Amino acid sequence: MRTIVCFLLGVLFFSCNTGKENTPEISLENKEFAGLLFQPRPAEETNLHFTNTVVETDSENYQSYFFIYNGSGVAVGDINNDGLADIYFAGNSADDKLFLNKGSLKFEDISVSSGIDAFKGWSTGVSMVDVNADGWLDIYVCRAGPSQDIALRTNRLYINNQNGTFSEKAKEFGLQSTAYSAQIAFFDYDLDGDLDAYLLNHPPKLIVSSLQEHIKNVRSGKSTTDVFYENVDGVFIDKSKESNLQNFGYRHGIAIGDINKDGYPDLYISSDSDDPDYLCINQGNKTFRNEIDSAFRHTSFNSMGNEMIDINNDDLLDIFVLDMAPSDHFRSKAYMQSMNVVRYNNLVKFGFHHQYMFNSLQLNNGNNTFSELGQFAGVAKTDWSWAPLFFDMDHDGYKDLFVTNGIKENFLYRDINVDARSKYGKGFSMDLKQLLEIVPSDISENVFYKNKDGVSFENKSGKWSSPSLHNSNGVATADFDNDGDLDFVINNMESSAVLYESLAVNEGVGNSIKIKLEGKSPNTQAIGAKIKLITKKQTQSHELYTTRGYLSSVDTPVVFGIGNEEKATIEVTWPDGKKSILNEIPANKEYILNYESGITANQTKNEAPPLTSRSKDNFGLTFVHREDSFDDYYEQILLPHSQSNIGPTISKGDVNGDGLEDIFIGGAAGQEAAMYLQNRDGNFIYKKGDWILHKEGEDTGSIFFDYDGDEDLDLYVVSGGAHLKEGHENYQDCLYQNDGKGNFKKMQDVLPDFRISGQSVAATDIDNDGDIDLFVGGRLIPNGYPKAPKSYLLINENSKFKLKELQVNSMVAAALFSDYDSDGDQDLIMVGEWSRIEIFNNNNGDFSRAEIPNLAATRGLWFGLAENDIDNDGDSDYFVGNLGLNAKFKADQSHEFHIYGNDFDENGTYDIVLSSNYHGKLVPSRGRECSSQQMPFIKDKFTDYKSFANASLEDIYGEKLLQGLHYQADMLSSVFLLNDGKGNFTISELPWQAQLSPIQDFAFLDINGDGKDEIISVGNLYNVEVETQRYDASEGAIFSFENGALVNLNAMDTGFYTTGDARKVIILESKGKKLLIVANNNGALDIFEVAKKKPTALSSL
Repeated sequence: MRTIVCFLLGVLFFSCNTGKENTPEISLENKEFAGLLFQPRPAEETNLHFTNTVVETDSENYQSYFFIYNGSGVAVGDINNDGLADIYFAGNSADDKLFLNKGSLKFEDISVSSGIDAFKGWSTGVSMVDVNADGWLDIYVCRAGPSQDIALRTNRLYINNQNGTFSEKAKEFGLQSTAYSAQIAFFDYDLDGDLDAYLLNHPPKLIVSSLQEHIKNVRSGKSTTDVFYENVDGVFIDKSKESNLQNFGYRHGIAIGDINKDGYPDLYISSDSDDPDYLCINQGNKTFRNEIDSAFRHTSFNSMGNEMIDINNDDLLDIFVLDMAPSDHFRSKAYMQSMNVVRYNNLVKFGFHHQYMFNSLQLNNGNNTFSELGQFAGVAKTDWSWAPLFFDMDHDGYKDLFVTNGIKENFLYRDINVDARSKYGKGFSMDLKQLLEIVPSDISENVFYKNKDGVSFENKSGKWSSPSLHNSNGVATADFDNDGDLDFVINNMESSAVLYESLAVNEGVGNSIKIKLEGKSPNTQAIGAKIKLITKKQTQSHELYTTRGYLSSVDTPVVFGIGNEEKATIEVTWPDGKKSILNEIPANKEYILNYESGITANQTKNEAPPLTSRSKDNFGLTFVHREDSFDDYYEQILLPHSQSNIGPTISKGDVNGDGLEDIFIGGAAGQEAAMYLQNRDGNFIYKKGDWILHKEGEDTGSIFFDYDGDEDLDLYVVSGGAHLKEGHENYQDCLYQNDGKGNFKKMQDVLPDFRISGQSVAATDIDNDGDIDLFVGGRLIPNGYPKAPKSYLLINENSKFKLKELQVNSMVAAALFSDYDSDGDQDLIMVGEWSRIEIFNNNNGDFSRAEIPNLAATRGLWFGLAENDIDNDGDSDYFVGNLGLNAKFKADQSHEFHIYGNDFDENGTYDIVLSSNYHGKLVPSRGRECSSQQMPFIKDKFTDYKSFANASLEDIYGEKLLQGLHYQADMLSSVFLLNDGKGNFTISELPWQAQLSPIQDFAFLDINGDGKDEIISVGNLYNVEVETQRYDASEGAIFSFENGALVNLNAMDTGFYTTGDARKVIILESKGKKLLIVANNNGALDIFEVAKKKPTALSSL
């Protein structure tokens, strides 16, 4: 028993102090508990005798009711106000059960005596909430199921009679429904003091109309599922249409919270199958607007349960959504459906978003957008998952994650027909029993994840609790034994429900504070209140909503872990905006706060304006990059990402000698490039030029330089892309001569004839003859990925260029000349896909590959490269952009990432195979279906999915693997090379904010006025194959170099948020201001004005 402190009407009531003494100190940063954190308590100990079941019949089964194996939820709360959390289990074929907590983790079944047993039905979701505002918890049960008996799928509202019994009054309160309900959530949407409700429903059967017709019906309101109810004088009235909440979907989860911090609760609704999720933002006028398209760049496809919670302690609500993605190679290849490319593209075309079969962890950027970083966090694949719950299991101050898994019968198993033919013969008609003998159960372990730092998680399954295999669905948390840590209870299918006792307090893993709120009637539970806990080391926040996870509701008391901190300050913002503050309260106690006590005046926080701001004026820079329509995957189906979306390029220089910076922006294939000349007003005037002659080519790189020695800037433009055959004339680069006034003429006989698809160009006087020479890097061979094209030095001889091949053997994405070893000449540094960070030493104009030991193991998928003397020691340091760590591909001590190239099926096309390691062997990253589309022999060699899933790469491709091209990635993280001035480097990973997408470019500028350059990075890569999530999480980042390390600056302080598929960033001077110009692929420019600042201390993340 812990100390309980009550704050009621200004009077303090203290119980006898029986709290913990001599709590061991636990470091938030360094110490980790190594023992069991949870002990499963069997029904024989707890008396929780409940097993959810699903009984299939010839008329009631998966084929007649698609949702038959979706399971049920569990609700917890104190129904008799004795201070102990009680439990309600929802059942499908099994009857619901209500258990009273008798203390010491012992429960009494009161299902019959309470009156709930009289109402049979197929129960799904369940919630405990005080519906009638009498201070006693009521119970709402959702019903659905395969039965045609409407009584069995009528939702029930059990009103608490305050004597251990309940009366069913759903109709009386306006909440009776037969609409195949999944879950209900209660919240005060209009802040009028009472609780309104959103009811999740699903259609009784899968929609079989055409996609276009279905979308039309949804948007017109003809097809709807859900119902929104406004509480009007204690009765719930359907206000779905008036509130703009006429929604449709195959519902699994709803989460509630104030996403945009305007005081009003918003909704996240997850939906299975094609239909997209919804992010319904409360407009504060009794209406909502679905903003998922603008807020999210992609979502999960088969969205299951969800959570809306502050994961990284930045006081912003993040969103986590589960899918059905197996983490195991065999299961992913034998069980999961492939993404249908045509259907995926049609869903995007018709506005159903970019959906992928992975869990999604959406991190709130604080500007009404989110970055999805499930792969980076390590939680993208958790198997066939249902419920996520975040709570601090080890009391270190970060919310950990628990996920339930399993499906009774996995009808997605790819070899059902193959196995049926094998067992019963071709054409045999199976009955239900025979079919279920073929279909496998898919039961995998529930997953515990430790939140390490707010953005990365470590799997602790089998470590924090003993391994167990259940088909688990709903889960809910409560401090069932009132010892100060959160236990949880799981509703399992076909096995007994299990209560997991937390041992966190028993083992002394960290201090904690427990908070219980008593709200103002009629919202007696203070639903919607915001609790903030502040210690010396961190700030945590929590919004109080009980409907969480999947089909379940949690208890209202909140437990914060605080590690070795002994005191904390609590700030409570009540639903009406008023506040209560408890300063420096001791740890390891329970505090009960009543609304009427301790109300303080609202405090206004003065926030400094950001250091950059998105310009409201485009300054005349109206260019919009329009990518041509080209299918990179037509010949190379297994290509990991597009090779034709490289541009736009952007370069700056004073082209007309007026002392003002002008810019050139390259066009996509079929699009004219653009030149903009700056005038004295700081605006830019569009100027035509001979680049229109190269409109059908694609401009992928550019540079201003004086090739002819006439003291003006000429323009070199690299041609690239993958839309043309190798050697096509439109791959010839272009040189435009400047007449000194900004008029450019395309030169015909100055460049040699070389037709490679390139991207990078760098300029210097290679041979010290007084003129400027060039390096042009070959980027790709069309339909030949990942073979390396040729790269060249262009030696300037009397204003004509002579071609000299440089043996690079790399798909060069970026290159620059730099004196890395301080020997007085310009060496050549370059990076590319599947290349190392390469340096070529300049030996009197001849270049040879430098052998630098700590660059030997740097093979990656590099995109960006830049130099800056960031430590001000007189030499150049380097910033290098890689694929990043937010990808399904991994390259580290535990994971390998390989690529093989060859014409494996000898049909004249160049095939590629991506591979990773699994149980000591290399296996294909892609599945049997798409692999056989590229190489049809695979379907003949492996006649079912199981055999392909069991096969190694060698089993599939044999000796041709050894005969083809092969690369293995050493690293995928973007890095910083700190130069010691002698050509030796210390390699460090960039901060995690620069690992969320491929980094394409860097720029350097003193943003905060401290006299030192900050580092600006931009990136993303949208066009990827459909079984790989788009790399779209980056909104740019700004870092400072402090005490020898890079520190990310909080984007809410810098104001720097890019909006698209960024490729380049430059800094322009414009009428005394500095502008950050970000060029986006297939989009408009992002333009930021840099504020004039005095030295400012910025917060970091």
